[in-house]
Order: sequence, then C-alpha cells, then structure tokens
Amino acid sequence: MGLIGLPVICEELIRHGRSADTPAALVQQGTTVNQRVFTGTLANLPQLVAEHEVHAPTLVIIGEVVKLREKLAWFEGAQATV
Repeated sequence: MGLIGLPVICEELIRHGRSADTPAALVQQGTTVNQRVFTGTLANLPQLVAEHEVHAPTLVIIGEVVKLREKLAWFEGAQATV
C-alpha cells in the first residue's frame, strides 16, 4: 500500500508544509541479503520506485533521520563480513 500510494503521500506532505527537499529513503527487503536502499527526497521518491523497480516489502522513511544512514552504515559493513 505504501508504494502504491507513495505519489499521493509525497504530494500531500509537500502540500501540507513539508519541504520537497526533505530526505527520504526506500528500504526494500530490509535486513536480508537482498536488501536494497535508495535515498532521495520527497520530490523524487516516486520516481526512484519506477526507475529501480522497487516492490514490496519496502519500508518508506521520511525525514532527517535518513541522513543517519551515511553515518551509521551498519548493515553494509555487516554484509561485507558475512
């Protein structure tokens, strides 16, 4: 449901005051060996879904917390050591 309604969710958040430049991320198949992460903004998040053929299960994350991925990057490092 989140991916199907994502364009409307992003549009409504922007319409109600969120900046179009608000960080956003998609985490497909999180914490599995097939995990894929795409980062962008509210403005381009729906485009990322189409460009990268993102499908469920996918977690949608919106807000400044997305920037922590660069700092923490724990999952990428864990995959390399497995």
